[in-house]
Amino acid sequence: MAKKKVMLFIVEGPTDETSLSTVLNRIFSSSTVKFQVVHGDILTRDFTSSDKIVAAVWEQVKEFMGSIYRKSDICRIVHLTDMDGVFIPDDAVVEDDSMEIGAPPYYTETQIQTPNRAGVLNRNQRKRDNIDRLSACPKIATIPYSMYYFSLNLEHILHGRTNLSDWEKIRCAEEFDLKYGDDPDGFTLFMKESSFSVCDDYRSSWAFIKTELHSLERYSNFGIELPSVEPAEAETDN
Repeated sequence: MAKKKVMLFIVEGPTDETSLSTVLNRIFSSSTVKFQVVHGDILTRDFTSSDKIVAAVWEQVKEFMGSIYRKSDICRIVHLTDMDGVFIPDDAVVEDDSMEIGAPPYYTETQIQTPNRAGVLNRNQRKRDNIDRLSACPKIATIPYSMYYFSLNLEHILHGRTNLSDWEKIRCAEEFDLKYGDDPDGFTLFMKESSFSVCDDYRSSWAFIKTELHSLERYSNFGIELPSVEPAEAETDN
């Protein structure tokens, strides 16, 4: 039997892997699904600029490969990223002097509240530039590549919740795995047919999230990556 190729998912945190690993291994069973957890946001880490972001993603792939895999072992790179509201107008980023200095931004569906407005505006610009570069990048080191968004963050899409503590994120991830780990069709319909699904086509899905306040709102285009299934008695979020 031929060895399965690796379908590599690059994600920001361990709860992404907890939530998605089981169900994606079932959906993409013809490949071996693996995760490279960045433990942060590669799109803003180390002030990486758009002319270096493709190389930064490739470094994550090489870190995953280590001495175990070769480039020829990987059939596809799928990059999952949070939007963090980075495409909203600058006037929707509001400085809140009542917040503790150094506190993380607080997100609503209409604005970002922060004690450091200048810092958030700078982050937004850098991440926008990097998203523009990667969302138009079909391959990295000759390996097919695509990037998908999970609204503000994974929990926003999967659970309709934002601004969670680390403990709450872990609990939600475990609950989601229990719900959908053995229900790949249910998960696929959830991602493709819910009110948050932006699944017409890849290019237009990115054009959509970059307009108005959509990058703060609950939207995901990840359903585009998933195979079609026949709607049945599966739960969606319509």
